[in-house]
Amino acid sequence: MRPLAKRLFGQPLAALAVTLAACAPEAPPPDTAARAVAITTAQAQSRPVEVLEESIGYIETETAPMVAAEVAGRLTAVEVEVGDAVTAGQVLARLDAQDYRNELRAARTETARLSALVDNQRRVVERFRSLGADRFVSETALDEAESQLKALIEQRANAAARADIAARALDKTTVTAPVPGTVQQRLVSAGTYVSAGQTLVQIATREALRIHLPFPETALGRLAPGQKVYLESPTAPGQVLTATLGELRPMVGTHNRAGEAIVQIANPGTWSPGASVTGRVVLTTRTSVVVPDVAVVLRPAGRVVYTVNPDHTVSQNVVTVGTRLGNEVEILSGLNPGQTVAKDGAHYLTDKASVRVQGEQS
Repeated sequence: MRPLAKRLFGQPLAALAVTLAACAPEAPPPDTAARAVAITTAQAQSRPVEVLEESIGYIETETAPMVAAEVAGRLTAVEVEVGDAVTAGQVLARLDAQDYRNELRAARTETARLSALVDNQRRVVERFRSLGADRFVSETALDEAESQLKALIEQRANAAARADIAARALDKTTVTAPVPGTVQQRLVSAGTYVSAGQTLVQIATREALRIHLPFPETALGRLAPGQKVYLESPTAPGQVLTATLGELRPMVGTHNRAGEAIVQIANPGTWSPGASVTGRVVLTTRTSVVVPDVAVVLRPAGRVVYTVNPDHTVSQNVVTVGTRLGNEVEILSGLNPGQTVAKDGAHYLTDKASVRVQGEQS
């Protein structure tokens, strides 16, 4: 290409470059806000915190009577099975009652016979007294008649007592539940001959419960009757009962120096004997700084909380964590009440990082 052509061809390109350069926007300066981490914030609060000692124990019914036969006999029927719910007075078992009916019939017959003899002897005594006034009957005969009347009256009373005993024995051939509850054990079957006092079934009541909470030896010295305790059971998810610590029982053995605390409660309705239970005993109450649990993050320096500075940067604060309180956590050291801490987004922060508080106007 000739030199003139080169100059003529290059001039439009140069002009175009100048024009484009003039129209292009200036390169934006580095935007610090674009690099800021979006966070939400919360205030570190000072409030009372309960110091808790936790244990997992079990629920036991406070009343579990062993229902026994009160008279001897052969079982004709057992009306319940293990797991059945029963009401007070419900029939549990029946014994052969024929012998007891016969005894009752005999005792009542004897009572009736003696009553007739008493009435007859009373008329004899009245007649002797009338004749004795006219000296037709000796005093000795009258005394003998009166003595015989007294003996017959005593015999009738004894027969009546035997009839009452026979009636009670007959009634006891029907075994009933003394309390409402659930059948825990059935120890006999129909056809078995049982003696008086032999256990037939065991009933566990659900109305009054006893909670057993085991604790290690190191914790026993900090426990005392009367301390408040929070109870939770998987049989009633989400339900927390507040009760009072009762008796403390040491369980000292060769390889065991633990103990257990006993808590007695009324069944709220759905708690089951034999189920597990979590108990948290309140040892003491102290005033501490509390922050949301998401504000505490783990870093090489340990557990830290980021506090927000006025220039929209954060400072890293190494903290000592205490008791966890649901969605919050106790801070024992490293933070003061009233400080603004990073909440959501705290896991993405480092010391001196820039932040943008969501919901805050620029």
